[in-house]
Amino acid sequence: MYKTIDIENWDRREIYEFYSGKRLPHYVVAANVDVTKLLEYKRRNGVSFYLSLIYLASEALNSIENFHLRIVDGKVVRYDRIETNFTHKRADEQLFHCYTAPFEGTLLEYVEKTSKAIIGQTSFLGGLGDISNVVYYSCAPSLDATCITNPGMENPDDAIPRVNWGGYIEHDGRWKLNISFTANHRFIDGYHIGLFFKRLQQLIDKL
Repeated sequence: MYKTIDIENWDRREIYEFYSGKRLPHYVVAANVDVTKLLEYKRRNGVSFYLSLIYLASEALNSIENFHLRIVDGKVVRYDRIETNFTHKRADEQLFHCYTAPFEGTLLEYVEKTSKAIIGQTSFLGGLGDISNVVYYSCAPSLDATCITNPGMENPDDAIPRVNWGGYIEHDGRWKLNISFTANHRFIDGYHIGLFFKRLQQLIDKL
């Protein structure tokens, strides 16, 4: 469900209109996150690090108003909830799949339900299908990636954030993970991305 934003009376109107004149309004910010507590949580509970991080990142994103904004039929709208879309593959596979899962339940409930849902997926796309109220997640765990960009960003109306990461690396006894965040400046500023990273770190540290 979503509601339409009244652009004429929107406090972001000038910023939105300025970046609407740009052919490519997208940009990337990359930052390190301390995932030590998440790794400890993973080991204690025997759950997927990947799906757990997707859940926590989605919890952080859903708590920030601007990440709910999209463009539908030429109009700016605010979705009630942002779901999760992620790439995945088994260790014995070379080709990956995409799955769209509802962001619901507790962390453990989400991971358990989603882990079962993706077992045996053979099609490229699965789950809720092609929807715009999502965040696209993907990772390259074999790389110590410092930044990851995304293809298909030529549409200035594309307001779906992309969140990517590589493998976690140990630094002075702590485990760090570099996360790349691709955003549309028509809706999301550096302030909002900074708030996302802050809230994500808080959620991880509470585990």
